[in-house]
Amino acid sequence: MHWTISKITQTFGCKIISGLITVILPMAAIANPADVRVLVDVSGSMKKADPKSVRGPATALLAALLPDQSQGGIWLFGSDVRELVPYGPVDARWDALTQPIEASIGSTDRFTHMESALRKGITASGDKTTGACHVILITDGIVDVKGGKDASDASRDRILKTVVPNATDQGCRIHTIALSDQADLPLLRQMAIQTGGLFTLLNQPGDLIPVMLDALELALRSQQLPIRNQEIQLDSDVRQVRLIRLGSEKRIALRSNEQTISANQQDDNLSYYSGAGYQTLIWSNPTPGRYALTEQFGPSDRILIDSDVRLDLAELPPTISTDQTLGLSASITRKGNRIDTDTRQYFVMFGANSDPLRSEGQSLAMQIDSPPVGRSILTVQSFDALYERQVQRAFEVLEARPAMEIGSEISKGVGQVASTITAQQANSTLTNSDASRSVAETVTTILPETVAKQLPEEMRQWPLWQLIVSALGAMAVVALIIGLVLRPKVHSVE
Repeated sequence: MHWTISKITQTFGCKIISGLITVILPMAAIANPADVRVLVDVSGSMKKADPKSVRGPATALLAALLPDQSQGGIWLFGSDVRELVPYGPVDARWDALTQPIEASIGSTDRFTHMESALRKGITASGDKTTGACHVILITDGIVDVKGGKDASDASRDRILKTVVPNATDQGCRIHTIALSDQADLPLLRQMAIQTGGLFTLLNQPGDLIPVMLDALELALRSQQLPIRNQEIQLDSDVRQVRLIRLGSEKRIALRSNEQTISANQQDDNLSYYSGAGYQTLIWSNPTPGRYALTEQFGPSDRILIDSDVRLDLAELPPTISTDQTLGLSASITRKGNRIDTDTRQYFVMFGANSDPLRSEGQSLAMQIDSPPVGRSILTVQSFDALYERQVQRAFEVLEARPAMEIGSEISKGVGQVASTITAQQANSTLTNSDASRSVAETVTTILPETVAKQLPEEMRQWPLWQLIVSALGAMAVVALIIGLVLRPKVHSVE
C-alpha cells in the first residue's frame, strides 16, 4: 500500500508541474549569477584529518574556477571567523589571490566555532538579494566553543533552530563536507538535507578536491563537454573552455589538425593554474573544431564550458534517501528557449558501474528508482549534428528510515544514517518512463520534502500511513455532513 500510493502520488504530481520546472529553472539560472561562499575549518584537529593540507589547493582551485561577474567569499573559522577573501564580485583580484589562498589555510585554532562561520557566510550579502547562494562548509569536527560542553550544545542547538531556517529563508544551500567520521555527521547531514545541499563524508582527504568541484558544479549549474574517443567538439557557441586535471603531473593540452593548445603558449586567451594535486587550463574565445586530448582524462577530470547553448537538467536535491525516485527532465536550450532537432541522442548513467541508457528525441524524460546507498554521479550526455553537451551532478544517497524514527531524533540531526564514499558504487536501476511513448514527454518527480512543505508544521513528521488514515477520515466526515444536509426530508402521513 505504501509503495503503490506513493508512486501514484509522485507520478500525478510530476505531470502537473514538470512543464513549469522545465521553463523556470533555466531562466533562473540565466538571471542569477553564481554566489559561492566557502567556510574552511582551521582548528588544530585538522592536522590529523588533513595531514597534507589538501584544503589549501582545493580552495585555491575553486577560487580560480569561479566565473567573472559571479559573487564569492572565503572565510576561515576556528576559535573565531577570519575573512580570507572579502565577499564581493569575482574579478582579477581572485586570480592574484590564488597562491596566497593555498598558503593561508592551516590547522592552528583551539576551537571550532561552526555557528559563527555559518552566520557569517549566510549573511555575507547583507540585505541585498543575489538569488540562490551556496555555502560550502569544510570541517572534520563538532561544534566546540569557549565555555565547555553546555555552551557547545547550546551553539549546536541554535544552528538547527535558528541558523539553518535562516539559510532556507535567504535561499542559501549548505553543502557540508566532513573530513572525518568523528565529525558531527547528524548535524552536517541535517544542514544539507534541510537546505537542499550536498552532504559528503570523505574516505580520505585526497577526495576533497573532486568533492568541492561537485559542490561548485551545483552552484554554477555548470556545463561540460563529453569525451568520445579521447576527443571533444568545440562549437562556435562556446565562449570559454576550462580543462581540469586532478592527481596527474602531465600537462594538459589539446591538439587539432591546425594547432596545439597548451600551457606553454603565450596567448592572452590562455590561463594556466596548478597546485598540489590539480592543474587547469582556461581557453577563452576558443577556435571551433574537433580536438584530441594529448593525455587520457581520468574519471575525476572535467572539461567545463561557458555557452548560451546548454543541456538544461531540471534541478534535483543532491542529498536523498534510497526510497526516493529521481525524475530526470532535460533538453537543449539557448537562453531558455528549447532547440529542437530530430537527430538528438541522450545517454544517462548513474553511478560508476552502470551501463548508459540511451534515448532519442527533442528532450529527455526518465526516472531513477531506488538509487543505491552511497555516493553516485549522475551523468547526462546529449549529441546532435550541431552540439555536444554533458552535465554531471553528485548525489549522496542515505538509507531510508521510517518517518516516525527520524522525527524522534530531530534534535540529533537525522540520526545515525551510514553514508560514505565507496571505491566501487553499486549498479543503479535506471528505467525509461515509457519506452513506447516519445521521450519528449517531460516527467519530473515531486520529492517528499516538496510535499511536506505543504503540510502544517505539526504533521510534517507523521508517517505516511497516519497521513492517509487522517485524509480518509476527513473525507468520510465531509461525505457524512453532505449526506445529512442534502438528504430529502420525510413527512409523516396522518
